[in-house]
Amino acid sequence: IVVCCQSHHSDISARPRNEYKSPRNHESPQERESAFQRRDVKPFHEHFGNAFFAYCPDLKAKFPTNYALVSKMIQAFITNAIESNDMDKLANKFAKSHRKYELKEEHFEGFAEALVDTIQARLGNFGTIELMKIWREEARLIGQQMRKAWKKERKKTRATGKSKHK
Repeated sequence: IVVCCQSHHSDISARPRNEYKSPRNHESPQERESAFQRRDVKPFHEHFGNAFFAYCPDLKAKFPTNYALVSKMIQAFITNAIESNDMDKLANKFAKSHRKYELKEEHFEGFAEALVDTIQARLGNFGTIELMKIWREEARLIGQQMRKAWKKERKKTRATGKSKHK
């Protein structure tokens, strides 16, 4: 990635403060905020669900056909993942509720990628390269933690020879 910066010192000093345009995209902060608010942004869970099923189309058939239920599940999980102080507890809860499914590494990777894609879409121009690197790493760690808990739960279920799910 190549980033090009130009000096705009004369441009900045020649304008009154309220007319300053950012050298990055030639919009004032107020114009960028207004443009952000005008964007047609889908609800977070809807964008995430579409992105997730694009990465993992084989899972779409395994979700309930009632999209309101799917939407509620996605919203609850994402909200808990973002706000959680105890990711282990959340990962273990996920693992117990998903132990009956034959998940693959790419499903957890798809989850992380869909989360990053959704966040990037929400942030728009505010999603800097550095910020998105941080989110990508966090999403990857969340996916790994979920996978680790899921594998542990699957082993435990197989070791006991019983399935605790209905």
